[in-house]
Amino acid sequence: MAIQGVCPKCGKRVLHVQVESIVGVVDGQSKARCLSYSCIHCRSVLGVQIDHRRQVRPRRTPAPAPA
Repeated sequence: MAIQGVCPKCGKRVLHVQVESIVGVVDGQSKARCLSYSCIHCRSVLGVQIDHRRQVRPRRTPAPAPA
């Protein structure tokens, strides 16, 4: 028998989660790649953690407009 949790917002059993790649920001600068886990029923965020397998990419600077 598997242990199954319930979503704290909607109360439905959490058998699957929506996983998204997000960026952790500190003082306006990208600091770490993270993973966000959300309930598939109500889209409430259940947790976030740092993704140690991915490197932080520097922010792109817009190319100067041609003259």
